[in-house]
Amino acid sequence: MAQFGAFYTDNLGTPLRVAQVLGLTSTAFFAGKAFNASFATTPALLEAPAPLLARQWKKQFDADKWLAPAVAIFSSGVFSYIAYRDHAWTKTSILYATSSGLLLSLIPYSIFLFEPVNQKLEAKAQSLAKASLTDASAEAGVAKEETTHGLVDQWATINLGRAVIAGISAVTAVWAAVDRTDVVPATLKFGSGANRM
Repeated sequence: MAQFGAFYTDNLGTPLRVAQVLGLTSTAFFAGKAFNASFATTPALLEAPAPLLARQWKKQFDADKWLAPAVAIFSSGVFSYIAYRDHAWTKTSILYATSSGLLLSLIPYSIFLFEPVNQKLEAKAQSLAKASLTDASAEAGVAKEETTHGLVDQWATINLGRAVIAGISAVTAVWAAVDRTDVVPATLKFGSGANRM
């Protein structure tokens, strides 16, 4: 007799399921946004002269500077709680804990790698604020890696690392959510007498 499978999934409850979906989507959104900033936006910004580039970078930075910590803390909290409430050392629990740890690693990553570059770029934005936006010689005599273009390029490279970490975290959390679904064999038997049960 052929066996048919029925899908079984843990019931997390509506509030926790909503938090799980928000955690998954916000993590994936942040990974995509960070990747786009490094891969698409920054190359276009690098075409501008230094004073304009400094202003554009500052505007982008100010708009997004609280996004990474907010996503990291919120999603990490959701994934940590789901890992905690799951059975210890199950694959799902380990995957959620890994995803949470990856998100939390974005905070020291940002502090130690981003902050020095951010401070230099903010100083550039302030010092070039009064320069003409189209002044191509505003940074004449400055070492290439210390120019606005060099610093923004360095920022984009570091940000790409942040996108990779967030992307791996998102994939790990999705894997944990999908792994919750198990296939349970369902069989149909006919019995008689004492074997009916």
